Amino acid sequence: MYDFLKKVPLFEGLPDEDFERLCELVEVEKFKAGKTIVVEGTAGDRMFVIRVGQVEILKTSGGREVLLAVRDIGEVIGEMALVEDMPRNATVRARTDVEVITFKKEQFNYLMDSSPTAARAMLGTIISRYRATTSVLRQSEKMAQLGTLTAGVAHELNNPAAAVKRGASQLRDILAHYGTASAALSAFSTTTEQRSWLKQLEDSAIASASKPPELDALARSDKEYELETWLEDHDVPNAWSLAPTLVDLNYEPEQLEKLNEAFPPDMLPAVIDWLGHTYSVHNLLSEIDQGAGRISEIVKALKSYSYLDQAPVLSVDIHEGLDNTLLILRNKLKKGISVKRDYADVLPNIQAYGSELNQVWTNLIDNAVDAVEGVENPEIVINTKWDGDFIVVNISDNGQGVPDDIQGKIFDPFFTTKPPGKGTGLGLNITYNIVVQKHHGDIRLYSKPGYTCFTVILPVGFESSQGATPPPVEGYAKLTDLEMKEILTSSRTIAVVGISRSDNRPAHTVPRYLQDAGYRIVPVNPNVDTILGEKAYPDLKSIPDSVDIVQVFRPSEEVMPIVEDAVAIGAKTIWMQEGIINNVAAEFARSAGLNVVMDTCMRVTHKRLVQS
Repeated sequence: MYDFLKKVPLFEGLPDEDFERLCELVEVEKFKAGKTIVVEGTAGDRMFVIRVGQVEILKTSGGREVLLAVRDIGEVIGEMALVEDMPRNATVRARTDVEVITFKKEQFNYLMDSSPTAARAMLGTIISRYRATTSVLRQSEKMAQLGTLTAGVAHELNNPAAAVKRGASQLRDILAHYGTASAALSAFSTTTEQRSWLKQLEDSAIASASKPPELDALARSDKEYELETWLEDHDVPNAWSLAPTLVDLNYEPEQLEKLNEAFPPDMLPAVIDWLGHTYSVHNLLSEIDQGAGRISEIVKALKSYSYLDQAPVLSVDIHEGLDNTLLILRNKLKKGISVKRDYADVLPNIQAYGSELNQVWTNLIDNAVDAVEGVENPEIVINTKWDGDFIVVNISDNGQGVPDDIQGKIFDPFFTTKPPGKGTGLGLNITYNIVVQKHHGDIRLYSKPGYTCFTVILPVGFESSQGATPPPVEGYAKLTDLEMKEILTSSRTIAVVGISRSDNRPAHTVPRYLQDAGYRIVPVNPNVDTILGEKAYPDLKSIPDSVDIVQVFRPSEEVMPIVEDAVAIGAKTIWMQEGIINNVAAEFARSAGLNVVMDTCMRVTHKRLVQS
């Protein structure tokens, strides 16, 4: 063992005394071919050096195993989990009969602390393996995503294609009956007035074919029985088969009476039979047209989604990209998930890598779909804003949220909250690289139980913005003067969070002005008992009465808990005083249905819009 390990680069430079002691502590383990040595997702407590045989490194991605590498004699495996103190990110399986030398975590730490040469060798190993593993998994991730999209599109195409095929098959049979009915009708001599009637009946049937009446089962059954009874009373054959068609034509017995008056009794059955088959023909044509149109719509969206045959960098319509992504993912969204689109009225096209940007939307929406699994009334909200040289896209969901302790790692490569086999840990890392590195934008995460929001900030022209830092997108959803005036005139009670006793501070003078203007002020400050002649409360939840506006005089980083309390007590508006900006808290408030005013003085606004 001594002679073998001395030849491994990792142990070069280690003092003989330390090396001999390390050799005394290690263990030797043997595994038969096909035996699993390390399981992906388990805790990493040891490292291995291959002494005999070969092992294969495997990672589960998209429901299948991906072979990342084959390791031979003298190579080190299992070191990544010890360096990062993270669960194993891959499975190791014996390809042949294998013998490995095992180093426990404390021995590995001793080696790294006592030998700079070993540390440098380990760094080189990790970097080279990271690059190789990332390259293989990125390709696998793209193929898995392509497979998911292809399966979804195939499923979406299947329904309209089946409808077209079914409609064409039924149309073939109906046309034969239509020809027979037309021939039977043409055997009668008709007057000019009757021919005019027949033309009107045909036009009415064609119009009704594309828009049949919406009736529940009970109402339809009642109408069918009523019309079938009329037909039988007037000796019309096949009354039971004609009645449903007449219901689709929205006929009533009164209209049939008019037909009875317009045509002789022996001709009436032929007229109604011809009318029913005319409707059936055009109804099937309408179904075929709708099915073919749906197929064309999906193919067009897929072509637009992939930016087929277009330059890599081009002018991109963000709304079109989001809509195409939703269409491509429609199969996954059919699980009772509500998708709300809160798009800006005006949003400029941006310069971007179109197909890669759609990969961003796919990753974020797909993650949101997974996040709301098992949630009652699952909902995904997509919001867009325009702020000068940047556009902002918020994709939020009401899932379980991302725990605070791992939010800082969410964009790291190979980090995933999903169980082994459901995620490679590269989706958000790829998203981050596309947004930040390729488009010089920014992506941010805010999450709490019941609400998670990814905010993507993209420059309108990324080539001209290289080196520029995306702005904080301050106040990008400002209300209009008309909206703020409506809030001020319709509100009566204002809870002031952070009200001050110092009469020279805005946190005192602004609420005092509002009180003089006729508003009821409810002070919220745990350090005072009363102020402005009103009882003070330690927090919003302690207020026993309803509140219209929550006015905030606290630092931006303290706004989020205040907003959460404002939502809990049923406030209608959150008003952040001048200098206070928290976009994440604002987005959360808006998603809960509150009006939001940021970075605006209520006193100045009241004087300008109401007092004047």
